[in-house]
Amino acid sequence: MTLPAPKLDDLTWADMMAAIRRRIPAESGGTWTLHAPSDPGVTLLELFAYLLEQRLYWLDQVPDALVVAILRLLGIQTPRPAQAAATVLQLTAGAEVVSVPQGTVMSRDPSGRMTFTLENDVTILPLDGEVSVWTDRDRTADLRARRGVPLLTSDGSAAEARFTLPLKGSHAVTGWLSLLLELDVPAAAPPSWSPRAVKNVGAPADLTWSYFRPGQDAQPFAEVEDGTAGLRRSGIVRLRLPDGWTTENRGLLVSTRAATFSASPRLLQVAVNVSAARNIEKRVATCADLEDQISKWLKLPGQYLVLPDAVGRLLNARLVLAGEKWDQVADFTFGASADRTFVVDRTEGALVFGDGLTGRIPHQAERVSVNYTIGGGRAGNGGLTGNWLPVDFPVALAGANLVQADGGEDPETVAQARERAAGSLGEVTRAVTADDYVTLAQTTPGVAVARAYASLGEHPGFPCTPVPGAVTVHIVPSVPRDDFDREDFVAAPKPDPAMLCEVADRLAEARLLTSEVFVRAPAYRAVTLRVDLSGNPADRSRVSTVVSLALRRYLDPLVGGDDEAGWPFGEPLRPSALLRAAQRALGDLADVAAVAISLDGPDEECRDVPLRAGELPVVKSVRTRIIPAVEPGEGLT
Repeated sequence: MTLPAPKLDDLTWADMMAAIRRRIPAESGGTWTLHAPSDPGVTLLELFAYLLEQRLYWLDQVPDALVVAILRLLGIQTPRPAQAAATVLQLTAGAEVVSVPQGTVMSRDPSGRMTFTLENDVTILPLDGEVSVWTDRDRTADLRARRGVPLLTSDGSAAEARFTLPLKGSHAVTGWLSLLLELDVPAAAPPSWSPRAVKNVGAPADLTWSYFRPGQDAQPFAEVEDGTAGLRRSGIVRLRLPDGWTTENRGLLVSTRAATFSASPRLLQVAVNVSAARNIEKRVATCADLEDQISKWLKLPGQYLVLPDAVGRLLNARLVLAGEKWDQVADFTFGASADRTFVVDRTEGALVFGDGLTGRIPHQAERVSVNYTIGGGRAGNGGLTGNWLPVDFPVALAGANLVQADGGEDPETVAQARERAAGSLGEVTRAVTADDYVTLAQTTPGVAVARAYASLGEHPGFPCTPVPGAVTVHIVPSVPRDDFDREDFVAAPKPDPAMLCEVADRLAEARLLTSEVFVRAPAYRAVTLRVDLSGNPADRSRVSTVVSLALRRYLDPLVGGDDEAGWPFGEPLRPSALLRAAQRALGDLADVAAVAISLDGPDEECRDVPLRAGELPVVKSVRTRIIPAVEPGEGLT
């Protein structure tokens, strides 16, 4: 059970005086008879109770410095600074090719205060129309309606998808071709531009990006920066344009020799001339900007330096004072008197220096340089808008954010950090029990693992004998379950090779020293069902469709079972449960008389069919059969 936090200052002055007065007769042996406030002794006791009440209050107040010190001792991050929101901007600049360098500042409000900085160079190409997509057929209409275009297969075979860029004219271009690919993926795989994105996550398949002109063979790009991690997540793909490339090379081809995806990547949006942008702006303040403040410095504690246009927006800073570098720290708690350190005060937009005991007191200097960053916070989050303009750029250009700006967070207070630490202490970081393995596998950063099962004693090299210390974790990836009749529906989802490696690496770090961990795909058993319906349904086709969908969903590895969280690993197949699920879906359309189960073969069973531990069923077919209704008493003699 969880114990409530103790409250140390719940003893009040009145409670203490009441307890003291009750003890006076016994402690004084009956000689102290006057207990009224007018008695000098009672007056002294009231004074001591007053002082003790203050001490108790102080005892229950934990100072912020102590909280920060405890967080460091526990290895937990101290109060987090403000986080900058991120988005993707698409830039336009008329009919000419324009190169926009990294670090260009764009603003989405007339005042120019809400600014975002481009994270990459952008070569703006003249556009006319929308990108078209071709897989097995023209999918442009589906893409325009955001219905989710399955780009590549998931059966391990070779696959490709083609794009036609809406480029105008015939311009020779150098630099980078930048594309936004927004995919329909689980929240566990945040997009590449998000502050929560996982770096260096493995790709589910080895992709090749090529370009071509109609009627010519495709040529691969020599340099590719794939923010999608092989179409695992939404991201920006940057392609280095080769010498001689022109805007007539409007065709793009993404291909793979082995499409080892868990499910076909679904494309929602593709756009050209894009760059990730963050709600930050870099500034430089020199001695000329800060001379008035520095000239007033005294050799006393409490010195600070207010930076231009940084009130309420200061994120971080680097200071060089008289040729000496000063470092930014979270606080002065563990500082020494000679440390050249400062603290950032976001509210005041200032650098705050130490008092000479924890942190050196700065002195006047003629050479001062401050490189600082402003922005961040929840104010940077927002929806889609198309009125982005450059703050200072020689060429007229405009921008629009194609995805919602997200990820901005205000600075964390010490109280919030304390609450976060209390929650993090309950997080699973070591793999000891079977549940620990499951939790760690499902929370592997960067990959979407929907379910996991830890089989203790299972060793791939000894399938028939339990091996002490061996643990095999079977994982089921998260794949779409919105439509069981989609052409790209995956009935038996299996993890891609990179997902297996990511989970294995995480468990290898968390396992006990004597444990041996293996990560495998789930074992599926093919199931064929026969459903007997009594009576004479009016619409046999509809009844058959309803029954088939209901049983496929009920036995599904991701949304099956009574709790719709996936069919339990190793759970037996019970005809009674299947009959109940089928009847619940049919309602008054028909009556279910019986359900027969065939597992891995033609033999049918009307009794419970067991599965081995860690196995999951996958429905291959559902056959319905109409049998005559039996009246009560029929067949009796």
